[in-house]
Amino acid sequence: MTSYIKFTPISGAKNEDPLCYLLEIDEAKILLDCGWSDKFDEHDLANLKKIAKQVDVVLLSHSDLPHLGAYPYARSHLGLTCPVYSTIPIVNMGRICMYDVYQSKTNELEFKTFSLEDVDNSFDKITSLRYSQPTALTGNCQGITITAYAAAHTIGGTIWKIKQDTDEIVYAVDFNHRKELHLDGTVLHSGGVVLDSLTRPSLLITDAYNSKVVHPARKDRYAAMFDTMMSTLKKGGSVLLPTDSTARVLELSNLLEQHWSQNQISYPLIMLTNTSFRMAYFAKVMLEWMGEDLNKNFSQRELPYEFKYMRLCHKLADLDNYPGPKVVIASNNSLETGFSRELFVRWMGMENDHNNTLILTDRSGPDTLARKLYNDWERQTDTIAMDVVIQHNRTKLPVKPAIEYETTMDLKVYKRVPLEGAELQEFEAAQKAKSERDAAQAAMIARSKTIMEEDESDSSDIDDGDENMEDLLTKQFDLYVRDAGKSGGFFKQAQSYRMFPYLEKRKKIDDYGEAIQVEHYMKASDFERIEQEKKSLGDGANFGKEDDMQVDIDEHLFLGRDDTPTKYTSSDEKLHIKCHLRYVDLEGLSDGRSIKTILPQIAPRKLIIVHGSEESTEDLSTAVQGIDHFTKEIFTPSVGEVLNVSAATNIYRVKLTDSMASSLRFSKLDDYELARVVGRIHFPDDSTTPSLDVATEDSIKVEPSIFVGDVRLSEFKKVLQSEGIQAEFKGEGILVCNDHVAVRKTGTGQLLVEGLLSEDYYKIRSLLYSQHAIL
Repeated sequence: MTSYIKFTPISGAKNEDPLCYLLEIDEAKILLDCGWSDKFDEHDLANLKKIAKQVDVVLLSHSDLPHLGAYPYARSHLGLTCPVYSTIPIVNMGRICMYDVYQSKTNELEFKTFSLEDVDNSFDKITSLRYSQPTALTGNCQGITITAYAAAHTIGGTIWKIKQDTDEIVYAVDFNHRKELHLDGTVLHSGGVVLDSLTRPSLLITDAYNSKVVHPARKDRYAAMFDTMMSTLKKGGSVLLPTDSTARVLELSNLLEQHWSQNQISYPLIMLTNTSFRMAYFAKVMLEWMGEDLNKNFSQRELPYEFKYMRLCHKLADLDNYPGPKVVIASNNSLETGFSRELFVRWMGMENDHNNTLILTDRSGPDTLARKLYNDWERQTDTIAMDVVIQHNRTKLPVKPAIEYETTMDLKVYKRVPLEGAELQEFEAAQKAKSERDAAQAAMIARSKTIMEEDESDSSDIDDGDENMEDLLTKQFDLYVRDAGKSGGFFKQAQSYRMFPYLEKRKKIDDYGEAIQVEHYMKASDFERIEQEKKSLGDGANFGKEDDMQVDIDEHLFLGRDDTPTKYTSSDEKLHIKCHLRYVDLEGLSDGRSIKTILPQIAPRKLIIVHGSEESTEDLSTAVQGIDHFTKEIFTPSVGEVLNVSAATNIYRVKLTDSMASSLRFSKLDDYELARVVGRIHFPDDSTTPSLDVATEDSIKVEPSIFVGDVRLSEFKKVLQSEGIQAEFKGEGILVCNDHVAVRKTGTGQLLVEGLLSEDYYKIRSLLYSQHAIL
């Protein structure tokens, strides 16, 4: 049965705003992503607020703000109560991302949009899935199955496949087909071939963010970035790389750690985020979600993200421990908040050393400081003439250079300063009064509890004299009296005693009952190594030792946060900026040329293009419309526009008469039975539903047979081999059978059988017919 499908962009259509879309399948309402910017402007969620309470399911595709930034707020303030699905890394890294941005905002102002408790409560309610794990939905979504596939770009990044009956919808935004240091490419286009389960969907939803972008060679981009870094460091300047806290920072940190290790660079390499320790910890425990190459290194006893050169810091003051030139990765990538903005103001001003360099690895969202700097860099480098090299009939683009950037800009500078004088005295007085109120309330509760216990004791003393010793032993008065109210089962009686909580440390014993003392089995060299590590603790660059990491994880999340009484101030300042500026693309997304190659291979029946500027959206739409045999049903909706993308736009309900029902000849296809209907409609007097009756013989026209079904050649190859027919793929998707018959699929999905008329030909054709329902 064909479903009624509607699609409505809530945010992120014909613009580069955060992603959020509503997909309706019959009665089910599915929210695809729930993004927000780090400005956290509640007016941006006006459209989401209207439909949040009606949503039945939320699917999250990446662990960064543009994809899940609004989720905790929607859960705690907008009435979003439905089930939420994502992969395990998105749950872990998404939570840390929200922790980091929350702490960044609270370092600047009195931030009350959402709390850490809201973050924890919302992420605890996410159902985590693994890749290729079909999951059946319930409630209004009964009959719908969702499956997650690897999108790359970020760890746990997801392409969602949503299926109901014969309708298959693929939601694929922000994917990367190229292998990186920490991730393999997306399964959407692995090894140059689209995954069978994602080909020919009823509807494909994808983005046009990179449609007009063409990447220079990755090797050239990396070399240009390292050249700029080393040039700056040798001149005595420092390098700032703004990035996110959990997503692309994994690739950037791995890349820099590898370069420092291979070249034995002595300059400090620092990661400065509020959650740097937690990010490194979760990266190490989620290696199974990372690339094959990274896991090979792990098998060779090289633990990824056990940094030897990268210093992990969580306070701006930590940078004072590393004087002189340095390279700092800092959150956030927008330069609107966080450590990156503070360092930008501190390092790039004209009163400071103008040898410092800012390297942007991400264009960030619209209307951000990072996007303004990128646009200025792009504008200035466009005027520089550069040589274009053509190799092997392919154009090799050069990497644009760094520029000397100098400008004046008005920035709002936020500060958190300690209280002094009268303000401090007023704060301390208020805290003292609050403490006294809390103490008085606690004393009142304790006194009430004591009075109630005394009353109970007085009432029980009347009957105490008549009780014998056996009765006393069943009561709970002594430390060692059994709790008679608890039982551990038929064979085991669980005992509990009234005593202070105490965890007994059990000695490790061997098979013979002897206590194991680890010291007896250690070599003298091991003792010396442990002592040496204790002495050098804090001097080295390795912050990933097991004991240290355990402390970092178990203690409060924000180690750098103190309880010093402070107040928030903000001021509009005119800053004179002078620095070296360069953009190096490390976004980890497929470029426009690759996207326009991949889409025809997916061959969707309908295409919706979202999340891209109007120019990019129009560019991608025009490009795919010019491809032969590609669908002409291409939609580019605006925010709030409702699209009806059902396979059949006109659906009617009719009632079959008994004679019509008995005359139908059904053909089986998978779990369905299909029949061709030819009849006449008439409207009974006793019903508003029209009836379909058998047509008269004069009105019946002879029609050719219809073949129903979508046969995949890879599956048909298995059918042929099971029948003893040799079948191999040759050329571009041509299935050659017994070297005499060829089966191929055209761009429109039509199957052609070509070859000599022989026994093999007719047998193969019959097998192909059997894969369809013939009506």
